[in-house]
Amino acid sequence: MTHAKQGDNPLVIVGAGPVGVRAAVELRRVLPGVPIVLYGDEPWHPYNRVRLSSLLAGDAAWADFTTGLALPDRIETRFGYRVTAIDPAAQCVTDETGTVQPYAALVLATGSRAHIPDIPGVALAGVFRFRALADAEALQARLARCRRVVVVGGGLLGLETARALHRYRTEVVVVEHHPRLMPNQLDQAASERLCGHVRASGVEVVLDDGPMAILGDGRVTGVRLRSGRVVACDTVVLSTGIRPNIELARDAGLAFQRGILVNDRMQASATGIYAIGECAQHRGLVHGLVAPGFEQAAVAARVIVGEPAQYLGSLSAT
Repeated sequence: MTHAKQGDNPLVIVGAGPVGVRAAVELRRVLPGVPIVLYGDEPWHPYNRVRLSSLLAGDAAWADFTTGLALPDRIETRFGYRVTAIDPAAQCVTDETGTVQPYAALVLATGSRAHIPDIPGVALAGVFRFRALADAEALQARLARCRRVVVVGGGLLGLETARALHRYRTEVVVVEHHPRLMPNQLDQAASERLCGHVRASGVEVVLDDGPMAILGDGRVTGVRLRSGRVVACDTVVLSTGIRPNIELARDAGLAFQRGILVNDRMQASATGIYAIGECAQHRGLVHGLVAPGFEQAAVAARVIVGEPAQYLGSLSAT
């Protein structure tokens, strides 16, 4: 096990998504001379995963994904290095290479991952999630031999995915367990108008039903729904919500429920550790949009520098 060589311990950010990048920007603004280390699981430069459906549809280039995500000067980046452990008592983190990095303060912006429903067949070839760049690349490679797709989930991401896949003359069926599309954002009247628009575009919509099993012997042949209906398909895309990435904090003994518990100063239950974005739970809420994460990043930076700051919640719009 090796120790990273640092003079004064740096500020460490775990998570290189838009919220982690915003934390780096805010910290550099209030602490221009302090070293900052940014860890990211993925090997590439920070990108905006909200645009992944545009990449899948062929509407966006790589430059569109990195707009607004430029890092400030003098940020040490460790992309492709997963942090595997936090030691709150020793105030250090360990990455997958065994390198131990001490920190003066630690900001967790570990985000979330796709929720995978616990049903038979989710491990079959032809079942995809759609959350990261690697997922988009795998699904894009699949399109050449894809004829009929079931998108499980009629929320925002599910509908964007359906639209992108339909551009390739692929038959698409959206299955939503709720009685209306985008149930977290729209009321009944608005959802009915949206549903009519989606159906008019050529995408089939199944409401108030959900998958009981994904069928196939080695590869996908269909989806059996709660109603008993079997929808034939060769590909399934799961867009069934998110789960905050809390395992790193949980294993370090930090308090958690659905997300990492934080107070109004974005402080976790151990001294010197903060959590922001989709991994954080504040006043019972985990925000699944990026704007609240940006607000939380600004509060955490001000608290770290010793300024009075509080996060009192966000009004979110999609």
